[in-house]
Amino acid sequence: MPLKEMHIEINDLIDEILDDCTPTDSEKTHLNNVANKVKDLITNFVSDRDNYGFVKDVVFGGSFAKGTWLKKETDIDIFVKFDSQTDIKDFENYGKEIGLQSLKDFSPYLRYADHPYVEAYVETVKVNVVPCFDVSFGKWKSAADRSPFHTLYVVNSLDDYKKNQVRLLKKFLRSLNVYGAEISRKGFSGYVSEILIIKFGSFLSTLDYFSNFDVDKNVIGLDNNLIDADSLKKRFNSFLIILDPVDSNRNLGTAISPLSAGTFIQGSKVFLRNPSNDFFVDIKKIRYVDPALIELLSASILIAEFKFSFRAPDIIWGQLQKTMNSISKFIESNGFKIIKNVCFTDEREHCVLAFLMESITIPKLYKRIGPDIFRDNDAEKFVMSNSISPVKWMTSDNRLNCLLLRDFIDAREYLKFVFMNKPDLIGIPSGLKSDFLSTVQVYSIDQQKNISEHVKNTIFELLYTDSRLF
Repeated sequence: MPLKEMHIEINDLIDEILDDCTPTDSEKTHLNNVANKVKDLITNFVSDRDNYGFVKDVVFGGSFAKGTWLKKETDIDIFVKFDSQTDIKDFENYGKEIGLQSLKDFSPYLRYADHPYVEAYVETVKVNVVPCFDVSFGKWKSAADRSPFHTLYVVNSLDDYKKNQVRLLKKFLRSLNVYGAEISRKGFSGYVSEILIIKFGSFLSTLDYFSNFDVDKNVIGLDNNLIDADSLKKRFNSFLIILDPVDSNRNLGTAISPLSAGTFIQGSKVFLRNPSNDFFVDIKKIRYVDPALIELLSASILIAEFKFSFRAPDIIWGQLQKTMNSISKFIESNGFKIIKNVCFTDEREHCVLAFLMESITIPKLYKRIGPDIFRDNDAEKFVMSNSISPVKWMTSDNRLNCLLLRDFIDAREYLKFVFMNKPDLIGIPSGLKSDFLSTVQVYSIDQQKNISEHVKNTIFELLYTDSRLF
């Protein structure tokens, strides 16, 4: 169906959704009051100290400054701009001090991205105080230095209509669970959402592009003169390439996983075929897994659960994903088959790895197929390396075969043995290894009477089917 016709058909739905995601006047007033209050606290703290002359400015950033935040779902980002000659250690230490001391009445705490920043809740609003360098365009020293330029670019590129289109896109992405560039999600950031609307003009036009997505034409840029698709594909090895208009050397698509991009593509196709407000609801409200299904598959769900000492969310998620991949490869290299795997952390103490197995147990016997007898060296190596085999034979095509017996036929017992006796066989990140090996528990769901909420959340993720997409 042509896009113009779809605009007419879903116009009422779009208006309804816009009411749901556009802030009210009272909310705008409240946020402005909080933002100005916090900015004043920071500015006064800095101005009261003679040794803080390296602070050049305090500015708003993020969706609040751009006017693209979702109703009841905004953070206030405040950037403290340091003189570009400031030492990096002073930059981090003073950045933390300014945030923690300015907001000391609001129980502030540290968060970490590429460098530390301070977070607090002020009158129910989450506020982030982020240090950056006061640099000229293109002379970035820290990851946050582009942010004020991003803000300026978006503010100058979006009118009120397009700001609302950004809100629709964010709401859609959030419902699909692909909104946010953090490593736990690897989805579309707020800035990417804004760039897509600037590029395509509207929410529906953006969906139209992605519903017809061509993997061979995966480059999105605002300035077509800068797009050399072949060279960009060689330079940026990612499923989706989105050029940052503020820094053409930066690919915003690097943070977006092929799965998140694919989910958006599939969601766009289905929504445009059959528009529904189901694509704008909180996914937590519609996520459901039949308890009967969990019961049916309980004997095939392998869990590795452990605790960790606190670290930055991006760090623990990265370590957790590497651990899951390493364990998966190790299990499969020893004859067990994994259908699907997921990981979960509450980002404070608990981690869970869940594996849906073809079967937790496998046969004692298995056959190893070797080379044909005419490959002398390979055939000799095969015979020597399988000398313990009790049965060897040749097939009609003159290939060598042998029978081997597994030491372990139960994935649970195998992992317990390896974790206890030969942990170096599995590539657990060194920074997580001690926590993992000292606290890990391995079991299948049918063995466990009391399952923690963390494990329940992970099982839901493992078995959930988003019926909107299929």
